[in-house]
Amino acid sequence: MTRGRATRCDDAGMRMRGATRWYHVAARTWLTLAGLSLLLRPSTRLGLWLPLHLALAGAVSSAISGAMQAFVLALTATPSPGSVLIWTQFACVNAGAALVAWGRVADRPGVLAVGAITFLVGIVMLGAFVIGARRRALNRRHPLPIVMYVSAIAAMLVGGALGALVGAGRIDDVDTYLGLRRAHMVLNVMGWVSLTITGTLITFLPTVLRIRMPSWHGAWTMIALMAGVAIVSAGLALGADAVAAAGGVVYLAGVASVIWMVGRAAGAPRAWPVPTAAKHLMASVVWFASGSLATAVALARGGAGFDGFRQGFLAMLVGGWALQTLLGAWQYLLPMARPGHPDERRRWLAAIEFGGRLQLLALNGGLLLIVLHLAGWLPGTAGSIGAGLALGGGALALLKAWAFPVLGRAPVLSERQLGVWGG
Repeated sequence: MTRGRATRCDDAGMRMRGATRWYHVAARTWLTLAGLSLLLRPSTRLGLWLPLHLALAGAVSSAISGAMQAFVLALTATPSPGSVLIWTQFACVNAGAALVAWGRVADRPGVLAVGAITFLVGIVMLGAFVIGARRRALNRRHPLPIVMYVSAIAAMLVGGALGALVGAGRIDDVDTYLGLRRAHMVLNVMGWVSLTITGTLITFLPTVLRIRMPSWHGAWTMIALMAGVAIVSAGLALGADAVAAAGGVVYLAGVASVIWMVGRAAGAPRAWPVPTAAKHLMASVVWFASGSLATAVALARGGAGFDGFRQGFLAMLVGGWALQTLLGAWQYLLPMARPGHPDERRRWLAAIEFGGRLQLLALNGGLLLIVLHLAGWLPGTAGSIGAGLALGGGALALLKAWAFPVLGRAPVLSERQLGVWGG
């Protein structure tokens, strides 16, 4: 590489890091709004629809858009797209999510349709960034995450299009409507979110644990997860219950391989304690496995059985898996991405450890109570307590994601918290 090209790559990398921070600011804003939306009347927020949309289409999709670009550029050793393209993609995803929310809550199908198209344009641009980076790659040693990212984007494009059809009221037949709504949920959560997270965990979890990446059968995992999503969504959309059930089994096989990989990483020799970020990531994988198993069982009972599991699906795969992964990743990514002296950065990371056990136990214990209540094993009071605990644990993690620079200057950090990161 020539000196001039190296300089251009460094400048492009700095631009991408700056843009990535704004993606995460937008994602934290969306997740904060999702929490605040729970204070609205159920009729105004359409039950759980508005909080879920703000969390998934807003927070998770914004974070994925920024992090995916950054990870792909690091994996392929290629310069970032131009600033105009990056900020256009940023604007499309965030403006699209906002318009969809407005159109749905205000019952304006036209606004919803414009928002969905705008959002999907942003996802198409993200796909172009990923494929373009792979084609220009100087480093081709990591094809697996790239393929999973492209597959996740494809799932989002199909799932988003189905969501637009369903949300805009373009489907008159009840069975078709229900089938497309089920497929939309699977493609968004088990496809877009889960394929992206899995493709990132391959390298991200060992980085947070500060260990070498363990070897595993990644190609088989990728094929099983991708095929499983495609089969399940096709079966649900077409009303073919047996096909959807078979897809659930295929997907579960891929999840089992992910668990094996995470287990090897967790059991690897370490020189440092496990940080809060890694604990959240590993807990989220447990929810991924249990939620995928429960989904496979629900799919075996047909479309009606899957509908009956909807709240459990949201608690396990959205709350326990998707949102917990996002919160856990922020506990590491945000302090590492903020410019500062290494000693200052260690204090930021140590600040994240403050209250880490409490937020971990509250979030996961609360979700467990919710799931046990939904399964009929605990009364409604336990479910309400669980909701309060889960929201409290998530709120604490989100608060620290906003306030870690201030907490890092506080004199309350213990030796244990500082020692996690060698402070």
